[in-house]
Amino acid sequence: MTNDRSIWGASLLAVGIASLLPLLATWWLATRPAMTTALLPRLILVASGALVGAACFHLIPDALVAGSALHVGGLVVLGVLSLAALERVIHSLERPSAAERPHAAHGHAGHLMPLGIASDALHNTIDGALIATAFVANPSLGMFAGAAIALHELPRELGTFALCVEAGMSPKRAILVNAGTGVLALLGASLALLVGTGAQRFGVMLVPFAAGNFLYLAGAILVAQRGRVWVGDGRLRAWYVVAGIAVTALLAGRH
Repeated sequence: MTNDRSIWGASLLAVGIASLLPLLATWWLATRPAMTTALLPRLILVASGALVGAACFHLIPDALVAGSALHVGGLVVLGVLSLAALERVIHSLERPSAAERPHAAHGHAGHLMPLGIASDALHNTIDGALIATAFVANPSLGMFAGAAIALHELPRELGTFALCVEAGMSPKRAILVNAGTGVLALLGASLALLVGTGAQRFGVMLVPFAAGNFLYLAGAILVAQRGRVWVGDGRLRAWYVVAGIAVTALLAGRH
């Protein structure tokens, strides 16, 4: 357990700021309904790319530093299968009307929304723990980790917001959902500080598991949005996916 009050204060402040910046961005977008409507399809595609980038350039490389490729690969697969199982449970609980069945068959945003929220909650918890453990190692490293995480969180949080709104949730409620998952980052930081150096053992399991979640969710988004990726107003919208991957890869490289 870390007893240094300055480490606790700095860690929780950095996590709070890292969570607040994406929340402010979603609030700014939500106060502009016309812009929100126009950007939703693009944000969802960017988010799918950001999920792939976060998994491949941030979470999996971090996990490989502390664990073997076999161990990490197994947990990534477990993360994919667990989210696939969760989606099947969601499908089984929902009973769409005849008008909704064609959408349900292809995995519309209503099914993706809970998956996005669950993945977001897990990743925010991990991010909070990563920032806190960085502060324990070195306060300067903690500040850098907080800034890097705040930046790479932005496209993903905007994507979660877009998924919620497209599924029928009001923008105000979607902001509250983002705020709620953001609070979990503070919980993750607190748990890491309470556990101390032992928190790294949990990270070895949770980080690749979260990467698997991200890869499955990205694939599910692309399947649900496949018409928007390749067709529409004469543009190859796959570039939005590529942009999400590129931005996350760049930010992960600076982390």
